Amino acid sequence: MRMKKYLLKRWWFVLFGVLALVLVALFSSNPSLTEFVYSRSIFPTLSTVVGFLPSLVSFSVAEWVVLLFLVFCLAYIAYWIVQLIRKKDERGFQVYKAFVGVLVLASVVYFCFVITGGLNYYRYTFAESAGIELEQSSEDELESLCWSLADNMNQTRAEIGEEVDVCALNSGDFERYAHASVGAISALAQTYPVLERPLYSTPKPVFASEFLSDANIAGIYFPFTEESNINTQSMLFTMPATMAHELAHQCGFMREDEANYIAYAACVHTDQDALVRYSGYSLAYDYSLSALNRVNPDVAAEINASLSDDVKTDRVRRAQYLSEHEGEIARISTRMNDAYLKANKQTDGVQSYGRMVDLLLAEQRNHTFDSSESAPES
Repeated sequence: MRMKKYLLKRWWFVLFGVLALVLVALFSSNPSLTEFVYSRSIFPTLSTVVGFLPSLVSFSVAEWVVLLFLVFCLAYIAYWIVQLIRKKDERGFQVYKAFVGVLVLASVVYFCFVITGGLNYYRYTFAESAGIELEQSSEDELESLCWSLADNMNQTRAEIGEEVDVCALNSGDFERYAHASVGAISALAQTYPVLERPLYSTPKPVFASEFLSDANIAGIYFPFTEESNINTQSMLFTMPATMAHELAHQCGFMREDEANYIAYAACVHTDQDALVRYSGYSLAYDYSLSALNRVNPDVAAEINASLSDDVKTDRVRRAQYLSEHEGEIARISTRMNDAYLKANKQTDGVQSYGRMVDLLLAEQRNHTFDSSESAPES
C-alpha cells in the first residue's frame, strides 16, 4: 500500500520523460515538422527566454549548474545509503523510493534537454536550410581547396604579424573575441537568415578549463542555460572558431560537422581582425587536409610544407599542448562524445566531423561569397 501511495505522488513526474520520448518519436520521423514548428518557431523564442538571465552575467552559469548537480547526486547517494543502513526492515521499500527518485530526475532532465535544443538534431540539415547543393567532388577539387586554405592561412597569419603571440590568451582577449564571434555569426545571418535569432548569448570562459583540456574539449554548448562555454587554455588562434562553433549550436544547428562549417564561414567572411579569419581558415584546413591525406598523402604533405614558418610554429605549439593533455580522461571523453552523437542520430559518431568538407567544397564550387581567391599552382 505504501508503495502505491508513493507511486501516486511521484508518477506524474515520470510523464515528462514519456512526453519527451513521444516528442522525439514524432519529430525524428518528420524533419519538415521539426524545422518549421520547432526549430524556426518554438526554439528561437524558448531558447531566448531560457538564456536571457544567464546572458546577463560574465561567468558560466552552466558550470555552476553542473557542479551543483554533481553535489546533489553525491548527496542523494549518501542519503539513501544511510536510509538502507538505518531502516533494515524496510530496505526493499527504500530501494524502490530511491529508484523512483532517479527515474523522476532522469525524466525531468531528459525532457528539459529535448525541448531546449535536443529536437534540433532532427531538423533539416544546414545545407538544406541554407539552400547549399552538395555534390560528389573530385580529388582535384579537394586539392584545390587545400591549396586555397593554406594560402589564406599564410596571408592572414602574415597580417597578424610576428609580434603577436597567437597561442597565448592575454588580458582582455577573451571578451574581445567573444564579442567578435557574436558579431561574425550575426553578420553571417545576413547571408543565411536561418541563423538569425533574438539573442546571441556571448561565449563564457570556463573556470575548470584544465579539466576540459584533459578531456580534449575546446568548448561545450549547454542547452539548459543556452550558453557557449569555452576552454580558456586552448590556443588563442583556435578560440574564435570554437566560439563561433558553439554559437552555431545556439542557432539550433546541433550537428558537429555543420557547426564546424558555420564557424568557418562566420570567421573568414568577416571584416574583423585577421586572427578571427586565421582561426576559421585553420579549422577548415585541419579537416580538409585530413580528407586529402586519406586519398593522396603526397600532395597533402606538399601542401603542408608550403605553410609559412609562423603557421608551422603555431601548429607545433598546438600539437604540444594537445600531447601534454593526452590520457585516459581524453579517451573516456571521446568515447562518451561518440556515444552521445550516435544516440542523437549522428550515426557516424565523431567521424561525422569530416563531412564539413563537403560544405567547403560546395562553397568553393558555387562561389557562395563571391570569393576571388584561387589556389596556387602545384
